[in-house]
Amino acid sequence: MNEATQNSASISDTLLARKAHLTALLKIVDGKIGKSTAMQKLTITAIKAEMGLIDHKLKQRS
Repeated sequence: MNEATQNSASISDTLLARKAHLTALLKIVDGKIGKSTAMQKLTITAIKAEMGLIDHKLKQRS
């Protein structure tokens, strides 16, 4: 099911909200004291990669 096309302002707002959500997740996963497991490291890497993609999309819009 396709959603209606959004205007550029709402897409930017969506990307910013997504980035804020990922930042909060990163704090939860990365905030643990002690050794990180391999799964935590992969999760942190994936979150950071997604945030980089969002930053790239936001720069293209401005």
